Amino acid sequence: MEFTVDPGRTTAVIGESGAGKSTLIRCVAGLEKPTKGAVLVGGVEVTAPKHGTTSPVQMVFQNPTDALNPVRSVGWSVAEPLRNLGKRDRRARVAELMTSVGIDPARYKERPKAFSGGQLQRIVIARALASSPDVLLCDEPTSALDVSVQAQIINLLLDLQEKYQFACIVVTHDLAVARALADDVVVLRHGSMLFSGSLSEMIGDAADLDPYVRQLVRSSHEMEIKKVEHEQVT
Repeated sequence: MEFTVDPGRTTAVIGESGAGKSTLIRCVAGLEKPTKGAVLVGGVEVTAPKHGTTSPVQMVFQNPTDALNPVRSVGWSVAEPLRNLGKRDRRARVAELMTSVGIDPARYKERPKAFSGGQLQRIVIARALASSPDVLLCDEPTSALDVSVQAQIINLLLDLQEKYQFACIVVTHDLAVARALADDVVVLRHGSMLFSGSLSEMIGDAADLDPYVRQLVRSSHEMEIKKVEHEQVT
């Protein structure tokens, strides 16, 4: 299994439960070692960060409530990767990050329970970007959110990537999310890669693809058709 994600581009990793998505992102994050090959960022192999260091790969988790310490302020959580900065610089960086994700930096002393799910996901994204990572991993970043909030988070990720030019890997089971966020797609099933390439290539040449991949494309089109029909009726 091999694929490349360039700076400023997003690859979606799609697959059902048990496909190997979680194992893949743990390898990319340096939390597990691949059985073969290596994960390289800028030509350097990714390993688990040592104490006091930060990794060039950071993650946005699926459930923002579980990703934040409930007894600490959100400002403390965002500042956690910035331990090497002085207090004044750390506070300025936290304010910059919170502003960049659309959260009022004056609320940095508040705890997670004071925020909605969408706001918490924005805060988790701010924390992931605190150390200016080269690669951002997003594990089902919208699945725990209301549909109306999902689009906001997708647009935020697109805006932030345009600004900071990080490479992004989005793990999802939903091709519709991939179509909104990604340039390229990797499709996994039972630990095997069934497709790796551009999103346009996958959608445009579906007839030549693995039957499972064709079904994903077909389902995505059907969802879009139903959405359009619903919007016309309402």
